[in-house]
Amino acid sequence: MSVFSKHLKYGEWTLAAGPRAALGPPGLSSPSAYMKTVVVVGGGGAGAPTVRQLSATLDPSRHKLILITSRPHFTHLIGCIRASVTSEGRFDEQVIMPYDALLTNRKGSIIIGEVKAIEEYGSRGGGIVTLTNGEVIYWDVLVLAPGSRWEGPIAVPATHKEAKMWFARWQMKFRRARDVLLVGGGAVACEFAGEIKDLDPDKKVTIVHSHERLLNKTYPNKFRNDVQQRLLSRGVTLILGDVVPETALTSKRVVTRNGITLTPDLIVLTPSGHVRILRTFQLPEHRHIFACGDIADLKEQRQIEKYPHHATVVAKNVLSLLNGEPALEIYKGRHEIILLSLGKARIRSNSL
Repeated sequence: MSVFSKHLKYGEWTLAAGPRAALGPPGLSSPSAYMKTVVVVGGGGAGAPTVRQLSATLDPSRHKLILITSRPHFTHLIGCIRASVTSEGRFDEQVIMPYDALLTNRKGSIIIGEVKAIEEYGSRGGGIVTLTNGEVIYWDVLVLAPGSRWEGPIAVPATHKEAKMWFARWQMKFRRARDVLLVGGGAVACEFAGEIKDLDPDKKVTIVHSHERLLNKTYPNKFRNDVQQRLLSRGVTLILGDVVPETALTSKRVVTRNGITLTPDLIVLTPSGHVRILRTFQLPEHRHIFACGDIADLKEQRQIEKYPHHATVVAKNVLSLLNGEPALEIYKGRHEIILLSLGKARIRSNSL
């Protein structure tokens, strides 16, 4: 039995191998002799383009396509950084996008729900996905694209109404806070720092990062140094080569591992679980299950720009399996490109 990390968006999943269950239990979308079913779990940055490409290529007379997503809309997580800090520009409206045009010629269906468990019937593929509401859905090929679980401001709720209220609450928190601590010094923390300084240049903003420079070693030191200097010039405090212990996050006085004491009135965590895959995006020993996007354990930075390319490889390999052929399309990676918004009109980019 394999257990998918509890850090994934849909909680703790169990992938169990077992004998083929009798078809036809309550709520089971059962297979037919002629119709093969492809289920995609997750409608975010990787899941949405995968569904889009599959809906354009699958034959609706032979194939059934189902997207299972916890949200009734696409959420643009990068835009959520600004939407959670300020109401300016109405980003809270722009980052919520309906799935109206996702399915080509309406080929496929969308189920709003959360996955509780995944069962595979054996090496020849096929199995069931069980949702938290008890519904059971059969699959011949399964694609996992749940994204990552985020903490704090961009852990946006599922419904549009809840998301609007969520952004309003976080905007109020950022307005009231005089001293903000950002735990982690990746791209998300850098963008939050810029947005907070745009909101009020006098707010104290501190980033604590375990590396000696912001971001990570994927990017050259020249670029990382440039980002640091731009944040320092705006009054952002950088504590590098240090960490905030988890136990310190529940106290009003935060003491870092190196003994630095901080007294923030707002703490934002900018922190993931991954699944080992082959270069075809198939899970080892589970060739009818694919994983792409944030969940895929690839030696590359996890960025939404890459995920349409994940989707292209997955869609081609899914079609091959459905036609009784081996999955031969290989993902060769992408150039590392980063585009950082350090607040409005302050964009830094680097192409590697």
